[in-house]
Amino acid sequence: MEDWEDGAAETLERLTASSMADAYVGTVRILSLTPPTQRRRYQTCTMELALQVPELEGETLRTEVVLDKRYWPEVGVVLRARISRRKPRMIDADWDALARR
Repeated sequence: MEDWEDGAAETLERLTASSMADAYVGTVRILSLTPPTQRRRYQTCTMELALQVPELEGETLRTEVVLDKRYWPEVGVVLRARISRRKPRMIDADWDALARR
């Protein structure tokens, strides 16, 4: 996302009182994940993530994400993410970065 897009998104989130307004900017690191199966291209992946921002030291999150099997991540992958200040269990990770690796 370009800088102006980030700014526009943040402004819209504030105007709509979104839980992601004023989110922390940090990263998530994959601690564990389920393996893909042999069938279906798009599959649900259950992950344990470490939220990496100084204000949330030691926080982890279990989540499910639908991913393209061709871009399945590995344990240890770090992705940019925005993490809600009001609801730290709500994240907006850059899942598209998996396809750019």
